Amino acid sequence: MSARALLLFACLTGACGPTITLTDDIDFTWDFGPTLTRFEDSLHGPYVRGTKMELYVSSSDDKQSFTGWTIASEDPSIISIAATTRDNLGLAANAQAVGAGITDIIVLDDRGKVVGRGHAEVGLPDRVELDAHGYLIVERPDEAPVEDARILEGGEATYMVRYYRGKQELHGNGVLTTGTVDGVIATPRTSFLFENREWLSITSTKQGAASLPLLVDRTPVNAVQIVTVDPTAIDGVALISQSEQGANDGDWFVALAQSYDSDGRRIFGVDYSWDIDGKALDTLGDLYRYEFKAGKWEMVTAKQGGHQDSLMIQSDAGYVDSTNHIGCAAGGGGASPLLVLGALLGVSLRRRRRR
Repeated sequence: MSARALLLFACLTGACGPTITLTDDIDFTWDFGPTLTRFEDSLHGPYVRGTKMELYVSSSDDKQSFTGWTIASEDPSIISIAATTRDNLGLAANAQAVGAGITDIIVLDDRGKVVGRGHAEVGLPDRVELDAHGYLIVERPDEAPVEDARILEGGEATYMVRYYRGKQELHGNGVLTTGTVDGVIATPRTSFLFENREWLSITSTKQGAASLPLLVDRTPVNAVQIVTVDPTAIDGVALISQSEQGANDGDWFVALAQSYDSDGRRIFGVDYSWDIDGKALDTLGDLYRYEFKAGKWEMVTAKQGGHQDSLMIQSDAGYVDSTNHIGCAAGGGGASPLLVLGALLGVSLRRRRRR
């Protein structure tokens, strides 16, 4: 369970001191907004073993100096913490969940006195879940999990990675590796800034079924079935969109193109040609992102191998994109202009204080 880490100074003189908050940079919220968790008041455990994170301590007192303060772990074999640094916002320290178990992260003042603590739990998952990126984008998370990754030969499909121990979700990223399978290229990726997440991009050049081992912190957990098909397996295409109900001009929406085989099973890693009101667009991809404009109706169409689907939208501007683009990322991918803009805006945000 996530531990509340609201840390309070003792009321030694009859008047309570400032509120001290402890948090990490693990992102819980799928919102495409900047991941600015530094001034939240919670730790986002339980953590996946192997996860690296940044810990932050801040104060409701603008004049708190933090000189001589440190962040430490009561059990470094569970959470290891590097040297504490201080800036004009508070304290920060690099940490890693290195072993399964439960411990406390403590904050010590310049006299070595514990002025607060946060509860931290670390575990190793028994199941890795892959969620199709496109269904998260169009706000259908219940349809995102895949039991097998059915991928077009030569295509690339990207899935968000989630970790579970029984029914409990563990949090963190940067811990996934895969086994080696002939004809399959599996690339773990980590995004940051807007969505601090773990991803797996898969390309397969060999038709048929294969089992791809998934390892967490170098430990085998489970495997995902990769089924590679050729273009003739595509039996239909459907456009899946977000609801425009209640939208305001300038809001951005997404339409997702999805292929199916003759048994109604989803095929990923497919690029589509697009047109707007019969006018062909230059870019291939499986997403169409558009800016809402009330009353400005357009027909958007996605086509692949003789199959197509169309959808009426309200828009006067948009562009083709791909679910393989995850924004600012390590291990593949790049930064889109919107993400860079968000980073610049984030820098200008004033520090949030708790009074």
